[in-house]
Amino acid sequence: MKAVLPAFLLLLGGCAAATDLLQSPLTRTERDTYTLLERDTLVQTQLRNPPGEADRGVLFPSLRQTAIHHTAVLRDSIVERHYPNFIRVGLFESVGLLGTAPADQAYDAGLFGLFPDLPQQGSSPRGSPLFTGAWRRFGIVEYRFPWFHGARDWSVGTTAVELFQLRRDEQEWLAGILPLYLRKRWYWREEPPYAAAAIGIGVSLIPSQYLHLNASLEVGSLGGVNLRGYVGFLWGQNPAQSLQAEAGTSVATLYAGLGTSLLDFLNREEELYQEWREHRHSAWSVGLGQFLFLRTSSSRSIWTEGPSPLITGLLVRLFPVQLALPVGPPGFYAGTSLATALLMGTDGGAIGILPLRLGYWRELVPAGLYGDLGAEALYYPSSAVALSARLVLRLSEFFTLCAVAGFANGSPLRGSQWWDLLQEATSFRGWYIGIGAGLGERLFRRDDLWYYRN
Repeated sequence: MKAVLPAFLLLLGGCAAATDLLQSPLTRTERDTYTLLERDTLVQTQLRNPPGEADRGVLFPSLRQTAIHHTAVLRDSIVERHYPNFIRVGLFESVGLLGTAPADQAYDAGLFGLFPDLPQQGSSPRGSPLFTGAWRRFGIVEYRFPWFHGARDWSVGTTAVELFQLRRDEQEWLAGILPLYLRKRWYWREEPPYAAAAIGIGVSLIPSQYLHLNASLEVGSLGGVNLRGYVGFLWGQNPAQSLQAEAGTSVATLYAGLGTSLLDFLNREEELYQEWREHRHSAWSVGLGQFLFLRTSSSRSIWTEGPSPLITGLLVRLFPVQLALPVGPPGFYAGTSLATALLMGTDGGAIGILPLRLGYWRELVPAGLYGDLGAEALYYPSSAVALSARLVLRLSEFFTLCAVAGFANGSPLRGSQWWDLLQEATSFRGWYIGIGAGLGERLFRRDDLWYYRN
């Protein structure tokens, strides 16, 4: 019951009893205190012979002096061990839903709920969309739920915010803040990437009230990347004073869905008793974001309208990850990010959802300096290819500085009429150099990756 109480208390707005969980939601620390007793004995022997001759027989006392000193020292020894404290923790998940609305009323969010229809200026939208709705979750957490006499692979959790957009009509959507979820998993693959089937039930009270039943097939996590297929039933309503819909709007729908998530990490129950230092990793790097200021071949800066600008562009990656490839020499990787924006200037730029990146990662200075050679393909909403070389300097556990040089070639941004910054964007080709930082970027060494452990 200890694992479920914090979720109930958070849902009800009480936080006093959940203080311990909030202080260490991700790591459990165990301390062993030992009292060490050290004993020592010092024996000193001294023989003093007086001057002159003396008859020292067996009846005479000896001149040997012996002193014995006993000492005892007590001291404490504290050993700390750190373990993961969660079954699942994630920042973002998006699911494209099927069957939530007729084609003419569909909310066309596209595959994974991340590829909406953005027609080129003057073109018509695509017809009969396959994905008619979207389900998005932000800030996901699950903890072990040891009920049924310690039954395995049960979890209880919540999410900071989740949104269901079921059709184009603004009344057909639901929102939950800290909904409570109970989930059971069955694993059929016990090595990363894990594969499991799961069932779950969720309840939300604010701002929408709904009941959510679902079943899923899950593959992941590799560097925080997961794929999930869902089927489920959603039944709920929005309150009378709701801002997002008319009073008393109710929703009841069956759905199927296909989703993905990034920076979303999963532990099996056995891994909760394995120290962090012994955990297996599968990526060379994961992070919250990379932000670089660029000097490019374009003379039309996005930052200023003056002549000869020093900084003309920007490179941003949100939730980047570089997955180590378990084939070939160590260092090769395949990567992606939630979104990449490469803005060369106001006359050219590319934005990509879930772009594909291949490259080679090399540690140049142990635990300090890294080299990264890569090629990145952006296919939606832009079409572009970028080749780059990057130096990464590790400053702390979750912060890096980097320098980049590269070449990019791309086509106009799809839907650019909705981006004021890129209203005049055209096909572009050119070089770029820049410097920037990685925020929340965790770098791993070869010894950290389970592929290369003996």
